[in-house]
Parts: sequence; structure tokens; C-alpha cells
Amino acid sequence: MIGHVIRDDQVESRVALRYRSLSATAIMRAFLFCALLCNEAVSASQPQLPVRLRLEPLSIRGRSGSAIPVRIKLEYNSAQMLQGDLILEIYNSFYSKDDLMATIRHEGIVLQDTDYILNTVLPPIEHSYQKQYLVVGWYETDTQRIPLTADPKLLDPPEPHELLSIGSFERATLICSVSGQSDYQSPGPNRAFLNNALSLDNYSPIPNSRNRRNSGPSTGPGSIESQKVQNYTVSWDALSLPEDPLHLCCFDVVLLADGGFSRLEELQLKALKTWVEAGGSLCVLADDNRLTGQHVQFLQTMFRTDESADLHFALGDDSTLVVICDERDPVINRHLGLGRVTLLPNVSDLSSRLNGAELGSVVGHLWKLRSDSPVFSGRKWQTPDVVSLLRRRGIEVTKDQSGYSVVNKRGAQHVRGRRQRFKTLEQMAMHFEVSHELQPKGSPLASASETALLPDGVEMVPTYIIAMLLIAYVVTIGPVDYVVLGYFKARKYTWLMFPLVTALFTALTVSIAHQYMASTDTGGAISVVDITDGGRPVRRTDLQMHFYASQTTLSEKVRRAFVVPGQMLIATNMQYGTPQGPRAVSTGVHYSGRFPQAYSLEHRLRQWEPQIVRSMTLTPDAGDVLQIPWDDANLVTSNAGRQKLQQHLQQAAPAGASVAAVVLHQDQRFQVGGGGSLFSPSVIKRGEEWVETEVRFRRHNQTPGPSITAVGLLQSACRTGTRDYFSLVSQVSPQGSASLEDLPVLDPTDASQWLLMIAVKGKENRTVVYRRLYRVSD
Repeated sequence: MIGHVIRDDQVESRVALRYRSLSATAIMRAFLFCALLCNEAVSASQPQLPVRLRLEPLSIRGRSGSAIPVRIKLEYNSAQMLQGDLILEIYNSFYSKDDLMATIRHEGIVLQDTDYILNTVLPPIEHSYQKQYLVVGWYETDTQRIPLTADPKLLDPPEPHELLSIGSFERATLICSVSGQSDYQSPGPNRAFLNNALSLDNYSPIPNSRNRRNSGPSTGPGSIESQKVQNYTVSWDALSLPEDPLHLCCFDVVLLADGGFSRLEELQLKALKTWVEAGGSLCVLADDNRLTGQHVQFLQTMFRTDESADLHFALGDDSTLVVICDERDPVINRHLGLGRVTLLPNVSDLSSRLNGAELGSVVGHLWKLRSDSPVFSGRKWQTPDVVSLLRRRGIEVTKDQSGYSVVNKRGAQHVRGRRQRFKTLEQMAMHFEVSHELQPKGSPLASASETALLPDGVEMVPTYIIAMLLIAYVVTIGPVDYVVLGYFKARKYTWLMFPLVTALFTALTVSIAHQYMASTDTGGAISVVDITDGGRPVRRTDLQMHFYASQTTLSEKVRRAFVVPGQMLIATNMQYGTPQGPRAVSTGVHYSGRFPQAYSLEHRLRQWEPQIVRSMTLTPDAGDVLQIPWDDANLVTSNAGRQKLQQHLQQAAPAGASVAAVVLHQDQRFQVGGGGSLFSPSVIKRGEEWVETEVRFRRHNQTPGPSITAVGLLQSACRTGTRDYFSLVSQVSPQGSASLEDLPVLDPTDASQWLLMIAVKGKENRTVVYRRLYRVSD
């Protein structure tokens, strides 16, 4: 019995356990069913968007001051055709009306049963102060406006898409590494080596900031971040390389390896040539056997084999590149227009072939470093010494136990002979604005344009008139109102007189302001045209001042150009390119069409607020170029040649225009025919004294417009006397930004370089400056 009882208990226990297990399973199934119903109810309550936006940056970070490459993907799965415009609103860090920087409208996008993919660029607008842009998208048809939100739950307002960007106080560079392989994200050994070895930050004397602690602020002026070069490398498929040279302005250097060169088509090769001639840098590793005749012809053009008897390219029987020269497996560096090209040898292990000085020469060549840079020898670059730099400016520095004593031996009269004391070198460098900071800074020409391009006759209302109006207003609403109304026993009308008097003085103030600031002219313009072989223009930059007496909207049609509003700069020392900071005055720019190929631009301008607009094209019209022998270097390297050049300029000058010319070579200036009205020594000296004058003293002197323009043009062509990025490099690849950092072209440490500048000014306040860079071997 006991055994049977035990067996019955076991059976009952098993039945109970099974019953509880079935109950738990049923409860779980019921819970999951309820959750599914809730999710379906929530999904049904949310609106189903017919179009979704995927915004993908084509690089981890962009380069400083350049356009941003992005891939736009519109997801649409309906068989019904949908036609409309894609609208992108770009905000600086915060989603607010005041932070709207630009609006881009891509017109005529048709969607039907498939995804729409567009590779494009965002314009080179101002830097983000929070290292990110917010992009809000819309798809607009004739009947609806669909929000392309990043979060389907947030539609009003839509959730912005985030794009990482470069901060205002850091210098970032970008290499585009192009591969011909299907798995282009996985580089071969040679391309992997070059992706790292070509980075400029490998030669920085400052250790990685991640390994430094308690060494100063992490961001902002004077921080470690502002003293380093952050390099990024992005891998691209050769088929994705753009056919528009403006898209290549996103990069500092383009590297072709892993069979990428042979995969390029004719239009891609043409875009590369146009971009390099305008100042880009191209590195080619022809490491495959799929080359054709057009690729060999491209290399012959880029490396100018017609001018080199010891260099020739040919196509081998196995469709590989054959380099015919005196050296085996050579490293070939050449100049083309304003840019640089490098051909690397096709060897199995490039890391063992390139090292030390030879690798440094490649890096220095591609990044356009100054010719005296230690990087060419494979060593770290050096930061310019503060004391030596100030002494070259005419400022004597002596050190004693209490710090540094400084006496200015030249410069403006109000600072000449003044003695100042500083406890540390950092304080002295900050005072004279020569701190070692590599972040982008405003060009001297940007500062000059703000003053020199204002309409003639426009001036600020004098301070004494403003003071008189204020005193008269206070006296009228105070004693006069009390006495006059009291005399007529009508003080009860005080509340009527007060608004009437206020309205009268407001109208009077506006009338006086119009007399001083109103003008039928809206401002002048400066155009900088860079010339290469055969008198062919390869790049054009236009700076247009817009100054209106009433609020207006600027509209214009643009083709194959970047157009951005300039950042007006509060300049303290224009000559050395060290403004206090940008003053944002733009209320947003509207691009509509196929940016940047063909589009219309609208820009709202405020009343009495000067606004510079910068445009840059790499395909300028050659019709207006002066007809002189541009290829004759003898016209700039000798006195006899410059006299002959003056005769050519007199014959080629347009009717009614004044022509001025100057030649720059290292630290020397050679006026052509006295320099004309713009580049004469007296005009330049007056401009230099004005820009060295402190702002508080400038109000007592008349602004010398031509002198400021001359100094701005000279200092923007060749940057000297700085401890910023241009103390390392002589120029940068074209970018099109408002900072005008891509204007310098002359290396003052290279004895083989000569720069000719010719300024042509017509009857209107418009100056066209032609520049031709010569490289003359001894």
C-alpha cells in the first residue's frame, strides 16, 4: 500500500506540474497577443509616410571650409508615380529659425516603385560651432508637403537628420582614397599604407591629444585641438568619383590605387585635370593591367612629358603602364597649373620602397608645404618662433627677470616707440595675434573688401549728430514739454505730446540716416582670375558687396560655381589675417535647381547691412582675359622684361580702364611701370599703416579704399608673418568657402616661384585681378 500511495502521489504531482506549465504558456501567449494588438493599434494610429529620407555622409568628417559630400536616398515603394521637389534645410547645430544657414531645393524628382539615390554636395557654408549640422527634409508636390523626418513618430516639427562637421577651432584635412576593386572598403597593402602615410598629421610636433592630460583647454582658441591637423581618409569606389570638378573640392588630396586609375572614364579624368589645374593634389599608383590609351594620354598631359626629355609613358603589351626614364621605379612629383601631381612606382611593397626623406618629399609636395619645411626631409614640422616673427615686423623684444619688454620700431605713428611688458610668451603672442593656431581664419582680402567695396559716399552718421538728436529729444519731452504746456495750462495733453514728439524725432533720425547711408550704388566687386599656360583661366573668385538702403532679396542665376555669403570680419590686424572672429549676417541662402551645376540663388539682405558674397568657379570664361604673352617668364624675372611687360599692358588695356601690375618674389615686390594707381609703393605703404592702426584710432582718419584693397590682394596672394596653417603650407586645394583660404598661391620660401598680378579697374567700382604663377629653374 505504501508503494501504491507513493506512485499515486507521483502521478498527481506530475499532473499538477503539467497543468501549471500549460497555464504559464497560455498566459504568455495571451500576453504576446495583447502586445501585438497594441503595436498594431499604435502603428495604425501613426500616419504612414509614402517617402522616407536616408541622408548618408560620404566621409567621416569633411575638410575645413569645404563642401560636404553626401548621399541622398529617397525610399518609395508605391507603383503610383510621384513627382515633386526635394527640400533640405541646413541648420547650424540647433533647429531654430536663427540657425538656418541654407535651403537647397532639388527640382523635378520623380519617384515610382523604387528608391531614388543622389550623390551630391552641400555648399561650403560656415563652420558649425557644435560640430554638427541639422538637416530637415521635405518632399513637396503640387498637392502635399511630406516631412522627411528622421523619426516617424515626430512629424510636427519633423526630427532633423544629424551630420557631423568640423568645429570652428580645428583644422581637418580629407584624403579621398579611390579603389577599382568591388570591395573598395578593404584596401590592399599598398593603398592601406598610403592611406596612413600621406597624412600630414604624421609630421606634427605635438603628440596625440588623447595621450596628453592637463595640457590646456580641449577646445577653443589656444587649445591642443587648434594646434593639430586632424586628417581623415575616405574610401571611394572608382565608379563613384564625380564628373564635376566642383565636387572634388571636398578633398585636399585624391589617391588613385588598387586599380582605381584604370576604372576612370573620360569625364572623370577631365574633372580631375580641371581640379588639379585649379590647385588640387593628385597621387596616382597605376597598379593594374586594365589601362587604355586615354589613361596614358592623361598621365602624359598631367606630368607634361612633352617638356621633359627624360620622361615618357607608354602602354605595355599586358595593358600596364611603362615608365621610360633614367631611374628605376621612380617617384615623380610635378606641378600642373596651381596644383600638384605625384606618380608612385608599382612595386609589391611600397612601405619598404617609400620611407624617410623620399616619403616626406611626396607628402610635402602633395600638401603644398613651404619649400623650407623639415617634412621634405622626413622630419616633424617646426612652429615659428614668436620673437623672431615679431622682429621681422620691426618689433624689438628683450627679456629680463620680470618677463618681456616690447618696443615697436615702426608701423603706425600712434604705436611707434611704445613700450609694453608681458610676463609670458603666450601673453605676448596673444596680444600681437600670432598664437600658434591652425584653425581656419579669415583672409586679409575678406577684411579689405568689407571696407573698400562699400558704395562711394556711404558713411556712418557722425557721433556728434547722434548726441545732438538725443539731447534735443530729452530736452523736448522734459523741460520744454513741462514749461510750454504749463504756460498754456494744458499739461493734461502730456500723454498726447509724448508720442507725437517721439514720432517726429524718429522720422528726423531716419531722414538723417538716409542722407548719410543711402546710395544708388550697391557696392563694388573684386574678381581674382588665376591664369595658367596659354593665358587660359583655371579659377575665378568673385567678391561682390551688397549694400541696400532697404530690405531686399537678391536673386541670380548661377552655373557651375559655388556661391556663399561671406562672413563679415571684425578685423584688428588685416595684414596678418587674424580677425577677432566672424560676424554672421546671413539670414539664410536659398539654392534651387541642380546645385552646383545650374541653379538659382535667393538671398535676403537686411537694410544698411553690408554683405559680401563669394563665388568660385573652376571653369571661367576666357573671353575677358588680357591678351599679353602670359607664357613668357622673362617678362617678370628681370627689369628689362618688366619694362617690356609695361608696353604690352598699355596696348592690351581696355578703353577707359586703369591698369596696375606688380611682381612678387620671395619677400620682394617689383612694381611694373611704377605699379600704377593700385600697386605703387606709396599706396601700399599707406594701406599697411592703416591696417596696423588700432580700430579706435581709425575713425579719425579717412579710409584709404585703394590702399586697403592693394594690401588685401598682396597679403591674400602670399601669406607671411603668421603662426597659423599658412606658416606650414603655401596654399590649399580649392574649397570655395567664405574664408578665402584657397586664394594664396605663392611660396615665399621658394626661389623658383614668381607671381605676376595685374589689376584692371573700370569706371565702376569693379576690379579684376589676373594672377600668373611662374616656376623658373636656375
